[in-house]
Amino acid sequence: MSIRSMRNEKSDFKGLTALVVEDDAGGMAIIGVMMRHLGIDAFINTTGDGVLEMANAMPKKPDIIFLDINLPNTTGYEIIKKLRGSERYKEITIVAVTAQDADTEIPKCKEAGFNAYVGKPISRMRFPKQLRRILDKEEVWETY
Repeated sequence: MSIRSMRNEKSDFKGLTALVVEDDAGGMAIIGVMMRHLGIDAFINTTGDGVLEMANAMPKKPDIIFLDINLPNTTGYEIIKKLRGSERYKEITIVAVTAQDADTEIPKCKEAGFNAYVGKPISRMRFPKQLRRILDKEEVWETY
């Protein structure tokens, strides 16, 4: 990736706000670094508890939510039900991020109302393009 393309990617996402719900320290670090690199303001919830309240307390409504499926006290499926049941978040872009078996999880994610699926481990090289496609409302159901 060239310096020029990195600059273009950063300006492409500058001003976006994301809520990341991820309990794995490694996954959290990778997503956090990528968000900062791209100029995205990221807020991280590490347990899945209080996601709706956290989103409401953010200085700006998130543009996108990255939601792990398996969390310590709940599941991404339970959280997306709450988000989709809220008038404020029923149309927000929500991306499933998981290392679970894609053949099993992708159909469940589609049925639950996720807008996209990005499998772990997240690729630093592919993530900016995946994010651009997701924000452009393209279908992204990728395992890596």
